Amino acid sequence: MGVYQGDGYGVWCSGQPGAPVHALLYDQGRGYGAWIGAGTPHCQCPWRLGYHHQSVPGCHGRIRHHAGGAVTDILLVDDEQALLKILARTLERAGYAVACAGSVETALAQAAAQSFDMVITDLKLVHDDDGLKVAQGVRALQSNIGVLIVTAYASVPSAVEAMRVGVDDYLMKPVETQELLLRISSILERRQLKREVQTLRSRLRADKKTAVIGEETGLSGIFASLDRVALSDLPVLVQGESGTGKELVARAIHDRSNRQGRSFIAVNCAAMSEQLLESELFGHVQGAFTGADRSRRGLFEEAHKGTLFLDEIGDISPGLQVRLLRVLQEQEIRPVGANVGRKVDVRIIAATHRDLATLVREGVFRDDLYFRLNVLPLTVPPLRNRRDDIPELTAYFVERYCAKAGRPVPHITLDALRKLGQGQWPGNVRELRNVIERSLTLAGNTEVLDADDIRLDQGAGDSGPPLFSQMKDLVSLEELERQYLAYVLERTQGNQAKAAEILQVGKNTVWRRVRDSKTS
Repeated sequence: MGVYQGDGYGVWCSGQPGAPVHALLYDQGRGYGAWIGAGTPHCQCPWRLGYHHQSVPGCHGRIRHHAGGAVTDILLVDDEQALLKILARTLERAGYAVACAGSVETALAQAAAQSFDMVITDLKLVHDDDGLKVAQGVRALQSNIGVLIVTAYASVPSAVEAMRVGVDDYLMKPVETQELLLRISSILERRQLKREVQTLRSRLRADKKTAVIGEETGLSGIFASLDRVALSDLPVLVQGESGTGKELVARAIHDRSNRQGRSFIAVNCAAMSEQLLESELFGHVQGAFTGADRSRRGLFEEAHKGTLFLDEIGDISPGLQVRLLRVLQEQEIRPVGANVGRKVDVRIIAATHRDLATLVREGVFRDDLYFRLNVLPLTVPPLRNRRDDIPELTAYFVERYCAKAGRPVPHITLDALRKLGQGQWPGNVRELRNVIERSLTLAGNTEVLDADDIRLDQGAGDSGPPLFSQMKDLVSLEELERQYLAYVLERTQGNQAKAAEILQVGKNTVWRRVRDSKTS
């Protein structure tokens, strides 16, 4: 007898003539199975390894469907409990993981708390169009989810409206099992094909973008090795000073990976308190703490099947280090206040400007977590070590700023480039970008950007805040606030907690402002 690891679903074989297996037994309660007989079983579905598996001749029972290493999760919505149970049992026997809901509210709450590959809903629940509300609400929460409407009251107007809100298909009652499974398979295949097309397009864009930005930011040497790193799902640790472009490297890895059609979510671990960061990463259930009036998915679940970028990982607390280590080991998270864990499929890319090896020796950072994260290490060099890249970077930032502002691109003189080349740039590429944008704002609609237009601090090569008397054009209060925040972040080496203290605002405010400036 050989031990066979499973996750709650068993299969058994009929022992046809010549079959090497007589039976495959499974203990639902203890979580393990065993096969009896010599040789290899008919059904080798190493669930924990995440292989895709289909039914084979002579095999009966339940086999979980996998796609890309993850179980296919379906949300089933119907107000008829008897029918709901029958459909759920049918789908479970076909190998799908099923969650049930009897109302619009319950369905949306579950979709907010868990990622699903597909939702199947009755068109008429309490009200005639409740199924469409489910479709709209779930699609708003999870844009890549497949949607199948089941109804006994089909009509052309309702079908048209269903397609308008993003329903993939329409199935009439009474539901035949084979037809239902075929529709589900078809929708999932179309969704997968759509993701693959998006992935291919994103890869083509990423190749072009990486080639351009890699050359213009002096990161070509790192970007040349990104294909090898991107092909793996192993954790990546990106190290380098603040402002060197670590998030750019993380995005490039995601854009070149098989996950590029999925979410890329970035979070600055130094910008939030321990309790807030814990809730942000892992989510929470209703009533978990004061103010938790509803359940909320965390960023790990939001990034399911995608990439989560943990910036300034060296600043997380010992308690969160333990929780993060568990995610890396088990691929499972437990929301704050929850009693059970939830499986997630997330690639983690971490970044820090601190020396984690030193923090490990000092006992500040766990050595086991460090070794888990440092599987694929990358180091981004500071700008002062690649001054030859400043002209290309300057041209890139000037063109980007002018395109956003809708103004002509000025000529950059050699004197201006020489002046920029003399800076020490403790804030690296981020500081250079802010200097260029500030200089262009103060210079107004000039045709030539000269050395006199470049605003550098005479000390460390850092740029100071603009003086009102120097401004040739009036700018909005929002723009002034953005520039001053950028200046404070330069002076604090990108430390958002310290910047928040100086500005006398909450760390969340600084984090949101930085996030908004990146997406604007």
